[in-house]
Amino acid sequence: MQGRAPARPRTTRRLVPPGTKMRPRVVIAFATLWCGLISLVVAADTPISGVQSVTFRGQDFLVRAADTKKDDLRLFWKDDQGNLLHDFVGLEKYVNAKGGKLLFAANAGMYEPDCRPVGLLVQNGSETSPLNLRDAPGNFYMKPNGVFVINEKREARVVESSGYPMLLTPVAWATQSGPLLVHGGDIHPDFIEDSKNRKIRSGVGVRQDGTMVFALSRVPVNFYDFADLFLTKLKCPNALFLDGDISAFHVPGEKDTVPHTFGPMFGLVQKQ
Repeated sequence: MQGRAPARPRTTRRLVPPGTKMRPRVVIAFATLWCGLISLVVAADTPISGVQSVTFRGQDFLVRAADTKKDDLRLFWKDDQGNLLHDFVGLEKYVNAKGGKLLFAANAGMYEPDCRPVGLLVQNGSETSPLNLRDAPGNFYMKPNGVFVINEKREARVVESSGYPMLLTPVAWATQSGPLLVHGGDIHPDFIEDSKNRKIRSGVGVRQDGTMVFALSRVPVNFYDFADLFLTKLKCPNALFLDGDISAFHVPGEKDTVPHTFGPMFGLVQKQ
């Protein structure tokens, strides 16, 4: 399961790696646009986007770090009337309408064709989709899988899904996906270092100091290299795979003509 859903005929703006599969009508325009975006957005530590370009094992990645103590990271799916937000454009409009300002967004895990999360989703302390511990084919069900959590103390964690119910501190925000890339400082045992299974991949990890780190590959990579990026380069002893080819980062103000519908989305909102 790769979290795919039908694209909507509307324009969105997001940072998508050049290996992403796209409909023919947007490929030429996007190829030109992407070159401009990369030079504009990922030129080291810009205060506007916070997105960095990182090279590891000869492969390029986009990285965005955030601090739960200072930054307001939330999970979005539907608006107040229960309508799907669908994409980054819908998310940004929703945040603006609530008096906020979106600073950064990313896809937040796998979802069904109707955009329902495959697994757990907790929003502002309310469980809107239950924990999924079933066995089935696909990346989501590759055990161990995991849950990204921000608890009521504003502590970020990545935990194994089966251990989620044992958490003692009430959860404010959570999303489930799979597989775990790194767990307790160890790369997932089923990953093969020289695997030829290379795809665009996105994930989120947590450092020992609680810093959250999002990563998106700019070229197709295998699971092992992507996990090792989090462990070795980004210093995350725990990290979770979010999704494959449809993955993207979004920075408001940067233009992108590639539309895609998402299920849950991460949104970093400027604190009031």
